[in-house]
Amino acid sequence: MSYAALIPFFVLFVSFAGLRIPLTYASFVALLTGSVLTQTLFQATDAVWQLALTKTLEMMVEIGLILLGAFFFLEAGKKTGVIDSLANLVRAITPNRMIQGVLVTFPLELIVEGSSGFGTPLLVIAPILLALDFDIKLCAVLPFISCIIGIPFGALGTPTRLGFPGFNPTEGTFLALAPFVFIAPLLTVLLIARGTALKEMLFSLALSLIYFFVGREFTHHGPELSALGPAFFTFGAGLLGAQIFFSSKTRKKFDLKGIIVYGILLFCMWGGKQIFMDRLIPGSHIRIFNPGFVFIVFALIILATHQTIPIRPVIQDTLARSKRTLIVFFCMTFLVQQLRANGSLELLTHALPGPLLDHGASIIGWMGSMFVGTSTMSNLLLSKVVDPVKYVALASGSAIGVQLAFQSVVAMKSILHDRLNEKQLFTLIAPLSIGFVLILSLNLWIFGIFRTVCFKLGIY
Repeated sequence: MSYAALIPFFVLFVSFAGLRIPLTYASFVALLTGSVLTQTLFQATDAVWQLALTKTLEMMVEIGLILLGAFFFLEAGKKTGVIDSLANLVRAITPNRMIQGVLVTFPLELIVEGSSGFGTPLLVIAPILLALDFDIKLCAVLPFISCIIGIPFGALGTPTRLGFPGFNPTEGTFLALAPFVFIAPLLTVLLIARGTALKEMLFSLALSLIYFFVGREFTHHGPELSALGPAFFTFGAGLLGAQIFFSSKTRKKFDLKGIIVYGILLFCMWGGKQIFMDRLIPGSHIRIFNPGFVFIVFALIILATHQTIPIRPVIQDTLARSKRTLIVFFCMTFLVQQLRANGSLELLTHALPGPLLDHGASIIGWMGSMFVGTSTMSNLLLSKVVDPVKYVALASGSAIGVQLAFQSVVAMKSILHDRLNEKQLFTLIAPLSIGFVLILSLNLWIFGIFRTVCFKLGIY
C-alpha cells in the first residue's frame, strides 16, 4: 500500500507516452484510477471525498483564475494589437534576431515571472515570439529555457512559511540555479543562430553577469524581489546595450505604444501583487493571487479602448483555448488532493528510501512539478518529508520540473494554435529539462563538497 499513490501517475505516463492518448484524456484516466483506489483500497469516507473536492475547488478558484485571466489577456492582446506592440518595441531596438530572442526570453520573461508567476511567462512570452516571426519550434522551446531561473522565488513563499518558519532558502536556491543564469541566454543565442555568434554570446554573458551580481544582493532580503529586481536592471541594461551595439544603421524611434503597454502591464502586476497577493477572501479559505485579477482587468481596459472589437468572440476564444489546460489542472489537482486526503501520499513519502530523500531531493522535486503541474504545489507536498537542509535542492528541482509539467505542455499547445502536437512539444522540451536537472544535481553535489571542505577548514 505504501506505493499505491504511484499507480495513477504510472497510468498517466503510460497513457500519454505509451498509448499516445492526449493529455486531456490521459489526466482524466489517471484521475479515474486514483478515484477507484481511493474508494476501494483506501476505503475513503464521505469526509475524505468532501475534503478532496473542497481543496480542489479552492485551487481552481485560486490558480485556475490566473490561467483563465492570462488566456483572456492573450486573446484580447492579439485582437487589439497589444501583443504586436510588445514585439514592436524589441524590434525597433534591434533587427538582430538573436538579441531580440535573448531580451524577450531572459530579462523580460523574468520580469513577468517576478511580477506574476504561476506559469504566466509562458502565456505572455510565446505570443511575443510569434509576433516577432520566430520559428514555431523556437516559440515553443525558448520560453522554457530561462523561466526556471525565476520560478523558485515565488514558489518559496508559502512552503517556507508553512514548513520552515524562520528559514530562508532563497540565497542557496539562487546559487543552485546560478549555472542556468549563464547557460540559458547562451543556449538561446545558439538555438537561434544554429552556429557560432561570438558578439551575441558575449552580450548574453554580460547580461548574465548583471543579473547574477544584482540578484546575489536581492537574495539576502528573501524571495519577494529575487526574480523581479535583477530582471528589471538586466532588461534596462539589455535595451541600452542592444541600442548601442546591435541597432540598425537607420535607428528607429522607440515604439511609444509598446513602452506604455509594458509600463502599464508591469505596474499593474506589481501593484496588484502588493495589494492582493495571497489575500484570503473574508469568511473562506480561498486565497486571491493578483495575476489573474490583473490580467482580466487589463484585458477589459484594452478592449474598452478598442470599442470596435466585440468582447463576446474574445471570451469564446478564451474558453476554447484555456479549457484543455484547465481540465488537466483540475484532474491533476483533484487526484493529488485525493492522495493527500486518503493518506496514501503520506504513506508513499515516508516509504521513500532515506538516501533518495537525502541525495535525490532535486529529482523528487523535478518529478513532483512534472506531475502536479506547479512548483509551489510540489514544494508544499514534499517539504514535509525533506530535511530543511535539502529544501534548496527540492525547490530548485521543482522549478526545472515545470518545463515538463503536463499542464505547461497543454497550455503551450493552445498558445501555438495547435501547430505542434503534445508529443512534439514533449519531445522538444524533455532533453532540455533532463539535461538541466542533471546539471543541477552536479552543481549541488559540487557545492556540497565545497561547503563540507570549508566547514572542516573553519572558513564556512
